[in-house]
Amino acid sequence: DLTSTSKEKDLHYIKRKKIFFFNFSSSLVFLYSIFFKSKFQKNKMSLLICLPESLDTGVLKKELLSIETNLKVEISPEEVKNNEKVEFAVVWNHPSGILLKYPNLKAILAYGHGVDSVIKDTKLPKGVPIVRLKSEAMAYSMNEYLLAVVLLYKRRLNEHLNNSEKFEWGVSSRLNINSIGILGLGFLGKSAANYFSRIGFNVSGWSRTKKKLKNIRSFTGNKGLINMLRETDFLINLLPLTAKTKFLLNAKTLSKLKRGSFLINAGRGETLKEIDLIPLLDSGNLSGACLDVFQTEPLPKKHPFWKHKKILITPHNSSITPHSSAAPQIVENYRRAISGKKLLNLVNLKHGY
Repeated sequence: DLTSTSKEKDLHYIKRKKIFFFNFSSSLVFLYSIFFKSKFQKNKMSLLICLPESLDTGVLKKELLSIETNLKVEISPEEVKNNEKVEFAVVWNHPSGILLKYPNLKAILAYGHGVDSVIKDTKLPKGVPIVRLKSEAMAYSMNEYLLAVVLLYKRRLNEHLNNSEKFEWGVSSRLNINSIGILGLGFLGKSAANYFSRIGFNVSGWSRTKKKLKNIRSFTGNKGLINMLRETDFLINLLPLTAKTKFLLNAKTLSKLKRGSFLINAGRGETLKEIDLIPLLDSGNLSGACLDVFQTEPLPKKHPFWKHKKILITPHNSSITPHSSAAPQIVENYRRAISGKKLLNLVNLKHGY
């Protein structure tokens, strides 16, 4: 009938009108989102990575973006299009003065164990806080390295390697030495001290301030250092490089060790006065040394350390910073920096670490 036909027409008209308005509104939403997304991207602040290419900065960028997908990451200063957009910088051995280019920088993160590669820059932006990394993965890697070196020497495996014709079959070659002294009881030092203590070594540690660690003797000051050295079979250096620790390991200091002690330097190269080491080895004051860090790196090919039979050299790889472990800490401190919250692992510039 005519009435039903009229109703159908009205319903059809209403449906078409709804579809039109739906499509029209959807288009507006789409255009609106495109406009503001573009505007947001244009005004987006960024995080700068300023690291040597050998550290696989592209991999670090992927790790950061897997945690914070909206993060804008720029891999090098050359990639930065607008210096005013940089709010956070991840650096290691960066060019001096380069961070002054970024007027809105809120924090600097030192990518590594120590911060000396950052604070040696005399042209750092004033008032910008510096933070560092602390990673259990880094600590585990360091402990693994130190244990390998200690057991290599304690079980005289190095001698077996070099003197295969002089084996005494069925005779124990294990050295009866068990005392470990650790210079530096910071994050890595505490971890190493606890690690060696758990597996039966007698452990002592020397640091700027007294530490309370279970089954570990803590020493401070010059007198405390001498007392610890006199009882030490393996001296492990994990100190940061500061004005007070530079060349701390010299002939005078190392001569206080037990005769025949073994030195492991996995801290900083300039803590050891290199010219003093070989005479101590040749005289028997030290029975050997394992060095992972040096005043000049890579170690020059003509350096006398290469040819000395009592020196084991490793290429500064005792504990490498894993990107997967560092990325969560970087993102967390980035979030804190841009929101004005307290930063984690803040560096005390007065103490140098």
